Amino acid sequence: MNILLINPNTTEHVTQRLLMQAKLAVGEQAIIHAFTAQTGPAIISSRSENAIALAEMLRLAATHQHEHDVLVLGVSIDTGLMALREMLDIPVVGMAEAALVTASMLGGKIGCLTLGASMVPVYEELTASYCFTQRVSKWRAIEMPSAFSVTDADPLVAQALIQASEQLVQQDGSDVIVLCGAVLAGYARQVSAAVGVPVIDPMQAAVLQALSVARMHPSKQQSGSFARPKGRILNGVDANITRLYQSPK
Repeated sequence: MNILLINPNTTEHVTQRLLMQAKLAVGEQAIIHAFTAQTGPAIISSRSENAIALAEMLRLAATHQHEHDVLVLGVSIDTGLMALREMLDIPVVGMAEAALVTASMLGGKIGCLTLGASMVPVYEELTASYCFTQRVSKWRAIEMPSAFSVTDADPLVAQALIQASEQLVQQDGSDVIVLCGAVLAGYARQVSAAVGVPVIDPMQAAVLQALSVARMHPSKQQSGSFARPKGRILNGVDANITRLYQSPK
């Protein structure tokens, strides 16, 4: 099994942290090839930056999909998830969607935690698009800019996550917690031990669900809204993308 992992942020150490958690989750069940965006935001932290990152995500996915069985998005806001499912021949798994689905199997109310209060409305919109609004008890955020620059788990970040997670449990009634943020990869086990409820690492959830989906060998849609448009004319677009849309199949 070959898993394609793409980080649409341009920060390489984020890719490496995600890759580490992915490998811990799947062990020898799959080979994971990770790629980092070459253009775009260093860290996606707004709707507009997410839109900017989309073009590079599509390019990398179109370029590398053919050697892989499934694509995992290495970004907590699931950049381009639906567009990629329409465009590619292989299944696509998003971190946020996978984490919410996994959390729903472990409890009733889901508490969600991210970095930066400005991103909370964005994640709430994403949650609503996945029809999980009524399952999520609360979205909370910690203000810890240093979390974006560390290459390993930071004790100060871990403590802030624990404090916010305790609020999700004690004040918001959360039965399970999701840590949404690519730079939060690797903190889940420590936070869970401290607060006493399951804590989901979205990358681990995504890569494990990717294994399951890929093993089902689902066919690509040939009709309906996720069928890739055929015989289209694209101008000034990466050749790997253009070939997909010009193909009659």
